[in-house]
Amino acid sequence: MRLRIEFDVVGNVIDINYNYQVASFIYRYIERANPSLSLDLHKPNVFKFFTFSRIDIPNKRFEIVGDKLVIKSDKVNLYFSTPKIEIAESFVEGLLRKPEVKVGGAEFVVSSVKVLREHEIGDKVRFATLSPISVTTLRDGRQYDLYPKDAKFYENLRTNLIKKFVVLYGRYPEGDDLKVRPLKVKPKRIKVKNTHHRCVEMVFDAEGSKELLELGYKAGFGERNSMGFGMVKVVG
Repeated sequence: MRLRIEFDVVGNVIDINYNYQVASFIYRYIERANPSLSLDLHKPNVFKFFTFSRIDIPNKRFEIVGDKLVIKSDKVNLYFSTPKIEIAESFVEGLLRKPEVKVGGAEFVVSSVKVLREHEIGDKVRFATLSPISVTTLRDGRQYDLYPKDAKFYENLRTNLIKKFVVLYGRYPEGDDLKVRPLKVKPKRIKVKNTHHRCVEMVFDAEGSKELLELGYKAGFGERNSMGFGMVKVVG
């Protein structure tokens, strides 16, 4: 299920690195409606199966002042996606119960929640990121962030989707091919808590297993999806 949440802006100053703050707000509102689900989502080292976009500020009406983002628009949007209906329904119920939202130093009021039509995903799709894709690898016992120039980026992107699929559906996908061809790449560096993560905004062509592509579309590509990484939309 894909959602677009529109907010009225009340307090307009937020940290540039707001991923953790937005994720915390989402967890709080799911917990408000469904405490047992919230406990499951807080278990360590498990896939959460939801992702969300960067804050969409219409016409890029904002100003960066130091480490703060000053929103100059009276409305903003947030996009949310999950293959698990229970998660989306709990999040929406939490929003309806308390539409006043605090994200770090910013304050918003929910003005609308819209369920978006999901695209039918085939075996060839062009995607654009709504939040950057994060992919890592272990080398000599340390974790490193990967960029698309590294062949390991694509291998780990595919492996991550297969693992998610097996956990979500309890079976191996019917096909496991995945080819990704970047068309536009913009490196990003985003801080979550006290750690900076290198990641990429991309427009890319993806081809292969329909099941894997559909899961990437619904749950996010790459890692750290529940911290606001890897959400995509269909383009072209």
